[in-house]
Amino acid sequence: MFPVLEAIRRKNSYCVWYGLFPIGVGLMTRQMPVPLSDLPVLNQDTFVKTRFDLLLWLICSAVGYYVSGLSFCKSKGGEESNSFLVYDICSSTVEAIEAKINKYTRKWLGVPPGLSDVAMYCRKAKLKLPMKSILEEYKCGKARLLTMLEESDDPVVKTVQPSLKTGRKWKVTEAVDEAKECLKMKEVIGQTQMDRRGLGSTTAKWWSKTEGKEKRDMIIDEIRNKEDSTRVQKAVQQPQQGQWRKWDTAIQRSLTWNDIWHMAPLRISFLIRSVYDLLPSNANLVRWGKKDDPTRPLCQGRQTTEHVLSSCKVALSQGRYTWRHNRVLQELALVISTAKGEIHPSSTSSTVFTTKGGVKKWHGGSIPINTHRKGLLDGCDDWVVSADLPEWERHPDVIRKTALRPDIVIHSASTQQIIMVELTVPYESRMEEAHAFKEGKYLDMTKELKKDGYEARVIPVEIGARGFVGSSAYGLLSKLSIGGNKRTKALRLLAETAENSSRLIWSRRNERLLHKD
Repeated sequence: MFPVLEAIRRKNSYCVWYGLFPIGVGLMTRQMPVPLSDLPVLNQDTFVKTRFDLLLWLICSAVGYYVSGLSFCKSKGGEESNSFLVYDICSSTVEAIEAKINKYTRKWLGVPPGLSDVAMYCRKAKLKLPMKSILEEYKCGKARLLTMLEESDDPVVKTVQPSLKTGRKWKVTEAVDEAKECLKMKEVIGQTQMDRRGLGSTTAKWWSKTEGKEKRDMIIDEIRNKEDSTRVQKAVQQPQQGQWRKWDTAIQRSLTWNDIWHMAPLRISFLIRSVYDLLPSNANLVRWGKKDDPTRPLCQGRQTTEHVLSSCKVALSQGRYTWRHNRVLQELALVISTAKGEIHPSSTSSTVFTTKGGVKKWHGGSIPINTHRKGLLDGCDDWVVSADLPEWERHPDVIRKTALRPDIVIHSASTQQIIMVELTVPYESRMEEAHAFKEGKYLDMTKELKKDGYEARVIPVEIGARGFVGSSAYGLLSKLSIGGNKRTKALRLLAETAENSSRLIWSRRNERLLHKD
């Protein structure tokens, strides 16, 4: 009876987002259960009540839409089916529906109306939300219907040329033909690697070797990729909300519906606003025409999001950034203290390969049975973890006699190995700069330790001030043989710790003291 609640119960994000589609349909075709003028105004005091009222309004709209017979479902063959496959709706109407949905979704999330749809639907954004674009689903639905009609086995359907009405702005036949040509061109070019992925990390499907449903899925995926590429191009042209395009070393953070429903409203609002630089800083308030003076009362500097979270000299002298750094360092030290290496090396066996004549062995060499990479802690079991925190063990004497104090030191007395971990919590756009600075800072110290007979190395780690983990943190945990679900939970904990600390720093941006007495 209630498709949205049922989707929430099943934790089905696809159906939850389709439950939002009735808003536009209700606005276009029928009287809404709750007048738009009666919806409460969003502010900090009524935010929780507003989320509940908007949810009730969504449910009432979904019930009316669901009863009308335009429900979303999946067929027995696994094909997606919805009202877009049945009714002739032009793309302009769907755009108007999506614009109305976006308006109230922004209110529900607690973000300003100026938030771009790129932030809501882009799958390549650094902060990936679980929402899906109605316009994109409309295009994919029409493309799927066209390909199903063209490839139908029914003799009557084959004799009829399919004609789908999508308006003058977007033609489904042109989109499908373009997707087919792109897929054929990709097969001519061959498999290529993108970003930081290594050779052989992905598998490719070729157009000439697929048929039936696989071809339809390839066409749909190509249309989705084109829509996402259009959003990325739009983000490049946005100097403020598109800053995430420069975060090369930051790992993408994905939020699920379960995450959103369990997050506090103000936390959701802060996270999204901080990523896209839409927090109500004095500089933004001046830009929006709400204030005349962009200076910060605490330091008389220009108050921006970057200034408050990582660049204020007064906040640095008061220890606000040090407090955040130590909170993240505490969690990182606890994670590293649980790491263990393998004492005994992995056993080996002869290489076995298969030929047409049968199985043969190659006795010219051997490979380890356990093919995982060797960790930094493998080979001994006397590793001791020390951190530059009051409650942790002191660094070894060979480190304390130097002028530098690494954040974390992992040392082994039996093998004379020293691993120094240096943590930084910078603004996400300066992660690479911070990494290079810390490497150069400890370069001379590493050389001196090597002269004294130690096997020393330094590993800089970056955790963004807004809760985005750098690739260096992922690499550190992998080198320490911390992987799988344990690594995922650790990285998430580090990100949430940095985010929560920055949220407190932001909330006390105009106060003389970070913590109340």
